[in-house]
Amino acid sequence: MEFVIKNRRFKLVDGVIMSRTIATGGKETKKESWKAISFFRHNKGYEQCELSIDGQRRKLLKHRMLHLAHNPSWDILDCSQNNCIDHINRTRSDNSVDNLRVVTHQQNQFNRSNTKGYYWAKNRSKWRAQLVINGRTKHLGYYKDKEDARAAYLEGKEIYHKFDNGLTSQEREEIDEYNSSF
Repeated sequence: MEFVIKNRRFKLVDGVIMSRTIATGGKETKKESWKAISFFRHNKGYEQCELSIDGQRRKLLKHRMLHLAHNPSWDILDCSQNNCIDHINRTRSDNSVDNLRVVTHQQNQFNRSNTKGYYWAKNRSKWRAQLVINGRTKHLGYYKDKEDARAAYLEGKEIYHKFDNGLTSQEREEIDEYNSSF
C-alpha cells in the first residue's frame, strides 16, 4: 500500500514503512529502490523518525504515518488541536489500525490513565474530586474518604469526558464521518 507526504513516496509492507530512495538534491532516484525507515523511541514513548520532505527535515511519528497509510485523505501535516491520533488502548507501541483514531487534543487527554482526579484539600481536611473540561476545572465535591473521591472522579469522567464534549455539531459530524470511513 503506497502513500505520499508532499514530495515523498512511502509504502507499507508487512507492517514496515518504506521510503523511496532519495538522491542528493531531494529527488527520488531513477532506480525504483525502497528503504525501510528507521524509527527510534523518543522520550514520551512514541516511535519517531526524521525525514526530508520538500527539502525540510521533519520529525514524523510512526502512528501518524501508519494512520495516513490506511487513510490517504487525512492530512498528516495538520498538527492542529482537532487532528490528533489517539491510541485507544493507551499503549503507545500498539500502532495497529484498529487502535488508532482521529480525536481532538482534549479528547486525547480524556483517554489518559495516569490521572488521579482527586487530592487532599488541606483547608477542608477532605479529599477534593475534580476534572478538567475545556481548560476549566470542574469541582465534583469534597469527601472524607479517598475511595469516595476517586469514585466521584470516575463517575464524573463518564458524564463529562465524552468524545463529543466541546465540539460544534459540524466538528462532531466531520470526525464521525471520518472515523466511519474506514
